[in-house]
Amino acid sequence: MAFEEKMEPSKSIDTNVRNPLNVKGKINYRSELDVKIFPVTYFHLNIPDNKMLKDKLSDKIVKDSENLPIPEGWTTTCLRTSFDGEPRGKEIFFGEDNTYQKLLEERYGRAIRSVFDAPFQIAIDELWYNVYTDGEWQEEHDHIGGPWGAHFSCIHFLSYDRKRHVPVRFKDPMAQIRNLGIELDRNDYDEVWEPNIYEGDLLMFPSWLVHSVRPGPPTPDYPRITIAFNFRVLEYEGDKI
Repeated sequence: MAFEEKMEPSKSIDTNVRNPLNVKGKINYRSELDVKIFPVTYFHLNIPDNKMLKDKLSDKIVKDSENLPIPEGWTTTCLRTSFDGEPRGKEIFFGEDNTYQKLLEERYGRAIRSVFDAPFQIAIDELWYNVYTDGEWQEEHDHIGGPWGAHFSCIHFLSYDRKRHVPVRFKDPMAQIRNLGIELDRNDYDEVWEPNIYEGDLLMFPSWLVHSVRPGPPTPDYPRITIAFNFRVLEYEGDKI
């Protein structure tokens, strides 16, 4: 049954009733307009001395990535990665004294601290590299679970040609709900989004956010190299990362 409410002229309006649009002659029953609730926030940062890191690490990573097996449970068939379920990745990459690990964690710690006002510590529990040279891709996945319980995940684009390489692709966590056919957003809707990436960028996002990498063109002369890691936010205990 349709419901209509006829209203008298403005003399009948109770001035104590909220009227945000200040419309004369009738009360507006919408107190706010197009309020977005529960947004997903990600942080787009940059490593200032990325060129130094790239010069030190790129050749080591490419050489170390040769003949690495695809991790169990991954559906991609061609991506080369040092991820193997261990907390710190492959020793051959980081060196016996963890020199490169310390170098990276120092840079990442500075970038992450720039986002927050309150003092805190971070624990980087997993850190690994990915190499793309021949149109590789990676399936949709998230970084939740595991023995460490990550809060945030990061992707560092160590080597990246923005004219040829493809960025990471994030998936709307509300996609399943939207696909029920109830779409209230008046803008065109796309359930995936790709940020504009430059070499040296560092993306930080909630570990539960689903992401992937679509197939890109072959770039054997300029590998797409990313370093990914998960971290937890810990209670502050002095001047640590």
